[in-house]
Amino acid sequence: MAFTMADGKSSDCEVIPTREIGQFHFRVCFSPIEAPFSFTKVASSVVAGCKCDATFFRCDSAGEFSLTLVVRPVSNPTMEGIKVVPNIVLLDKTGSPASTETGTTGRLLGDTVSYHLPFPEDVKANCLVDGYLRVMCSVEVIRDGTTEVEELPDLRHDLAMMRDKQELTDVSFDVDGESFSAHRLVLAAESPVFRAELYGSMAESKMASITIQEMGASTFRSMLHYMYHGSLPNAGKTGVSSTMAEYQRLLVAADRYGVDRLKKICEDKLCGNGITVDNAVSMLELAEGHVCLKLKASCLDFLSDGENFKMVATTDAYFNLIQSVPSILVEIRNRFKMAHENPTGTEHGAHKKTRMC
Repeated sequence: MAFTMADGKSSDCEVIPTREIGQFHFRVCFSPIEAPFSFTKVASSVVAGCKCDATFFRCDSAGEFSLTLVVRPVSNPTMEGIKVVPNIVLLDKTGSPASTETGTTGRLLGDTVSYHLPFPEDVKANCLVDGYLRVMCSVEVIRDGTTEVEELPDLRHDLAMMRDKQELTDVSFDVDGESFSAHRLVLAAESPVFRAELYGSMAESKMASITIQEMGASTFRSMLHYMYHGSLPNAGKTGVSSTMAEYQRLLVAADRYGVDRLKKICEDKLCGNGITVDNAVSMLELAEGHVCLKLKASCLDFLSDGENFKMVATTDAYFNLIQSVPSILVEIRNRFKMAHENPTGTEHGAHKKTRMC
């Protein structure tokens, strides 16, 4: 990932790469200034085939600032006819997206997303680390109404047809009693874990058949379909369930094998389908264990509602989670406190009565 900086040294303004495709972090120093004064700091990066300029602008000594992300597709025939959607999210001290109450949702205009935000004490307490703010910048690439950009679709189709006919396949996988044939090269191109297993010094590199433990056949089938097609299978044709539980299992598999784009698709679908009282704990546990910041933020926002929290906190699943991961309780308390120190609407009193366990 290439990046440049302007109007500031690397210690004041920098780009931090992440594991996620189409995403980077923008870290900027929020040092005190004296009025009347303002300054601008810019960091640039190239992700998802786009040049991204993240800009931080200090407005006055009171601490108000604005953040802007401008995205421009790099001149490339494969990027023709696509739409790019930029996004910026202010992160809190834990690295999770800050509460939506702090105004972290940017205003989108064309290929630019920005927001202007005052800097009250609660934001400073929850987001400022050693005088620095960290912002997650991401680019979503959309073609034909979907977020999945297929590269070399003809080649993908041909390879998938060859796998279906078992032509030139050179490895098979035994998963939960079912056998799946595949091409080593395709799997190695899509997954760094498969690349190490199939072409490295591991024992699997010499095996014609590999047994995969702790994964269901339907989950492996869906992951294999994505590796060949660049999209999820059609549930109506394959019988693969589109339930929340299936997406959770597929996210775990994608994270296990480093298929980052598939992991992001599953995370987006889990967030889009909504967090409920029944699944909030399992979703939060999944997000914590597999570093899903967007999903974790959705869960914490859900639990910051007093009524939701009261129903979830009485379950054995919640008790077991906070026993095994005590830091989760701290994050829930912080998000709950942030939401209820600045209540809105007529339910102020009701929210105040809810206590954290």
